[in-house]
Amino acid sequence: MAGPVSEQQDTQIPHFETHVITVLGRLRAALADLFQAVGADATRPQNVARDFGLNKNLTWKISKIICEPDPASVVSYLPGRAGLNILLDTFKKRGAPVTTLKEVRDSLNEFDQMQKVHAGDRDTLEAMLGALASGPDAQQSNENQRKLAFKGNSAIWGVQARIQICVNIIAPSSDPAFVDLAWISGLVVFRRLRRVAVWAIASTRKVDDQGKSIPTGNIQSIDPAYSTNEDAPLMGEFCSDPTPELRLNLGADGILRYELVEGPIGNMAATTCIIGIFGRQFVRRTRVPGDTIGEHLARLYTPAELLVHDLFVHEDLTNAHNPTIHLYDQLPIAPPYPIGGRERGELPIAESVQSLGVGTRSAVVPEFPTYPAIIDAACRRLEWDSGAFRGYRFRLKYPPIPSVALF
Repeated sequence: MAGPVSEQQDTQIPHFETHVITVLGRLRAALADLFQAVGADATRPQNVARDFGLNKNLTWKISKIICEPDPASVVSYLPGRAGLNILLDTFKKRGAPVTTLKEVRDSLNEFDQMQKVHAGDRDTLEAMLGALASGPDAQQSNENQRKLAFKGNSAIWGVQARIQICVNIIAPSSDPAFVDLAWISGLVVFRRLRRVAVWAIASTRKVDDQGKSIPTGNIQSIDPAYSTNEDAPLMGEFCSDPTPELRLNLGADGILRYELVEGPIGNMAATTCIIGIFGRQFVRRTRVPGDTIGEHLARLYTPAELLVHDLFVHEDLTNAHNPTIHLYDQLPIAPPYPIGGRERGELPIAESVQSLGVGTRSAVVPEFPTYPAIIDAACRRLEWDSGAFRGYRFRLKYPPIPSVALF
């Protein structure tokens, strides 16, 4: 790890964002000049590899550095010095000017110095660049970082799930000042990696603008077979067999948690657990003091390979069409969202909201083919026309925990 930079040095070094973009821009330009000097087409890396006898992976990486429009996205493609020396030696033999080769080497040295000053190592630098980068390459880089976190969290907490689903369906209520809401949540192929006592697969809570708990009202199970006060509101048809055993735990924080009880470990004991509830006149359609913001949250506390967070809005609720997505951390260093304020704790995400169009038939999840049938079951139970809803999806691989994703 690099040591601290002295106060005198610090005044001579640009801020990280400016420094890294400047250095990477110079490196891109130097490599582009080098390719031009030897007649190599950076947009055709396979041809460059063939014509110059170079490794295809090496020329592909250099091509990405030159051609990628976002400099902050290219660091992960920068080869090691051994590969770069091979490239430079090969181009030198093909007549690259000494001054052009020197410009590349100077740019590489400048990059190394920038990395040493601001980050200390490549892994840390790539993590720091995650918030600056944009586009598909940035999305892939951030996903790779989250995948590493998923593996670590799975080992630490001893559990993991293939998919976490969260669905909110809102429709006009009999009282025009309110809307009805159906909420579905669950873990698909949840398994324990070691013996852990209990695990909350989902939780519900109703809060005002400041995050203060308010009464949830009359909540009912979507599946009539699990409608007593003693039952967890499972959607039994869509759970694994044998039916997962859940218990309800209302915490002092006002959150009602649905907890899987103790169970064995490994693939043979993997379970899929889906719960579904609804409330008539559940939330206000119109604003009142202290209750002016409509949000639909997915609480992310389980290491999962994929999050599917869907919002279905009735055609008549035009004010709720075209929602935006936000991701907030839930670390205990500050009051949890939204108590700490909506300006704090937001996490960067490159993924965006996907429109599913009108109707629920397009709500396909290839990794979980049963998913559309779950939505249809909820609409039938509430006597809703499934073709009268606009769908919106936020899909995120390896969602960070602990956090909340909200429309």
